[in-house]
Amino acid sequence: MPRRADVVVVGAGIAGSAAARSLARRGADVVLVEQYDLFNAKGSSHGGARIFRFAYPDPFYVSLARRALDAWRALEAEAGEALIDVTGGVDHGDEAQVRAVSSALAAAGCDHELLDPAAAEARYPGLRFEGIVCAARDTGRIRAERAWRALLDGARRSGAEIEPATPVRRLTPRGDRVEVHLDGRTIDAACVVVAAGAWVGSLLGDLVRLPPLELSEEHVFHFSPIAQDTTGWPSFIHYRDPYPAYGLLTPGEGVKVGEHHAGRVIDHPDRRTAGLDPVRRAAALRYVERWIPGVEPHPVTETTCLYTTTPNDDFVLDRRGPIVVASPCSGHGFKFAPLVGELVADLVDGAGPAHVRFSLPS
Repeated sequence: MPRRADVVVVGAGIAGSAAARSLARRGADVVLVEQYDLFNAKGSSHGGARIFRFAYPDPFYVSLARRALDAWRALEAEAGEALIDVTGGVDHGDEAQVRAVSSALAAAGCDHELLDPAAAEARYPGLRFEGIVCAARDTGRIRAERAWRALLDGARRSGAEIEPATPVRRLTPRGDRVEVHLDGRTIDAACVVVAAGAWVGSLLGDLVRLPPLELSEEHVFHFSPIAQDTTGWPSFIHYRDPYPAYGLLTPGEGVKVGEHHAGRVIDHPDRRTAGLDPVRRAAALRYVERWIPGVEPHPVTETTCLYTTTPNDDFVLDRRGPIVVASPCSGHGFKFAPLVGELVADLVDGAGPAHVRFSLPS
């Protein structure tokens, strides 16, 4: 007789952990399964820090980020520790993009100001700037690994059953329920939440029509700050061609620097190329030498992560029958995690998608 559950959540990355916590807090019988060990570095959730920002050129995501901050503060209260550090942040580069960020922040009443490059460099001497600079005081960093752990701990405390090293072999819908086939056993669930990151397409197959998803292997580097006092380091986004650059100070690791959507496209997450791409490494070093004089121009750590990207960079949070797809993706979803958990729980409870932009193709 298969085990029965209200919900099986597939994938214990940041999105799946958040979903399991929200569902368990609502009283659901939740099983969270992860194909690898917990806190693994094979997907998109690992690392010490992520940028938290309201500074989007799109007012929709500004509004969503403001809602997410309330959810983060609630998680901090539950966990008994700070998970977001407010450091300030800057956007610069392409003027149209930066002015769009400023306009969206102004419309939402978010505290920010516009600076010229000289004024920005006087305030943030570790960086160099081009074009108009938008400085937002509410930007900062998420203590990513602690946040991930806080969500998993919250799910466990609320009664979720967490099973690492448990790959899902296939999903079989049966009427209004779904069978989740594991190695040697099956769970019969009223609903399955597929929060499998880059594996979402291969797991769902033809069960649910998804938007086109591009998988890429992105590169991240950490550089040692030259100055001993790093309290003034802002998070930063540099709108430039062909790839925007971003970065932030990760305590204990250095200044994290990456290029957005610059990585190699891959056809399956299990067929990642071995090692770091020397072309992307050389590009990162050139960028640091030109734009970040406040660090030693030699990486102290180098790693990769996976992006799963929709054509318009929007998320996929929707339901088809007993299957909920939870893909807050495209390289910018981490900052919304505890809010995404609530939106996924709403879907499981019978609500529609939180916004038409998150809908599956019809």
